Amino acid sequence: MKILLVTGNFTAPGVNPWLLDDLAAALADAGHDVDVIVHSPTAPRPRGLSQGASPRIRILSVGATTQPSSAIAKLRFYLATAVRLHTTGARFAAASVYDLAIYPSIAAFSFGFPSRMRRKGIARRLLFVMWDFFPIHQMEIGRIKPAAIAPALKAIERLAIRRADTIAVMSPANERFLAAYHRGLAARIVHIPPWAATSTAGAPPVEANPNDGFTAVFGGQLVKGRGVDTLLDAAHELERRGVPAKIVIAGAGTDAASLHAKAKELGLRSVEFVGSLPRDEYRALLRRSQAGIAVTVAGVTPPSFPSKIIEYCASGLPVIACVEQSSDAGSYLERHGVGVSVSAGDHMALADAIAGLVDEHVSGTLAARGERARELFLAELSADRAADAIVRTVTPEETA
Repeated sequence: MKILLVTGNFTAPGVNPWLLDDLAAALADAGHDVDVIVHSPTAPRPRGLSQGASPRIRILSVGATTQPSSAIAKLRFYLATAVRLHTTGARFAAASVYDLAIYPSIAAFSFGFPSRMRRKGIARRLLFVMWDFFPIHQMEIGRIKPAAIAPALKAIERLAIRRADTIAVMSPANERFLAAYHRGLAARIVHIPPWAATSTAGAPPVEANPNDGFTAVFGGQLVKGRGVDTLLDAAHELERRGVPAKIVIAGAGTDAASLHAKAKELGLRSVEFVGSLPRDEYRALLRRSQAGIAVTVAGVTPPSFPSKIIEYCASGLPVIACVEQSSDAGSYLERHGVGVSVSAGDHMALADAIAGLVDEHVSGTLAARGERARELFLAELSADRAADAIVRTVTPEETA
């Protein structure tokens, strides 16, 4: 197959690989040719055509080469990127016919380009990957204001996804929410959880030694909607109880300063901020740890499935999911015996969950959770599995 991937996020100098890098690599390893058009208005990278990590991957960047310095500059960068996508990007894509074009949420930020490729027959089929319900999630966590603009943003998002032949959602809860939020879409719905690079599958599961200390890791952006303040409150409660648990927070973002200040105000001794790490260093940190933590915020109606969960499972780590009531990520982990689920915003329940895994670590039973997490990753959550599921959305007749 020949596949077009249209995305605002892809690896570049100084930029860590991401889910779509792993997907492109898995597709290439499976014998497919992948063209990637990167259109980020805010993440600088060299513009033009380059070779990917595999000879089967070509990357065309039409986005920003510098960081916008103001709100006005940011708007100008968005407009310029949209123009380049529909000129340079369109000329590049028009030289081929693609069996499948893939684009992820937020769909509106692809500026209608995937739909145009579908209309013109340059892409025979269109797959939209729904990771983020826009704009309702951003409105509910306070990232977008005022609320009066929500209907217009929702309409733009719907226009960007309505030509998709297939929509990949992360879980059954996501499918139910999609049906209610965007009523009447004709696309076929498939379930494809977030994934991680299958290359991590070569390492053995973490061996939990009861004589070692207990470290739990949160890895992700320190921005609104991540619930890291709940994790700090839980760490404070654990210190009050005398539970020997270290919490390592790996990531950066606009809320980093306020979270550092809160940790200092609480006098936390068990929490370490290590900043944003290169992927290899982050995975090495996971290998040295005993659990991974995913936290979100309460009061959010769209269900999430934090992708960090998959990285934890790939490293053989048991997972604690502190997620919103609408999410089924926590029940998924508990059903497979790899983690514990508590409600977002409940720092006492989160502290209880961490303390429970500390007890399992001390008793020597935690290793079984880690082994099951590894098995679940290999069976359902690897990039190879995702690539296979995506390829199966295209019928053999259409790839002939």
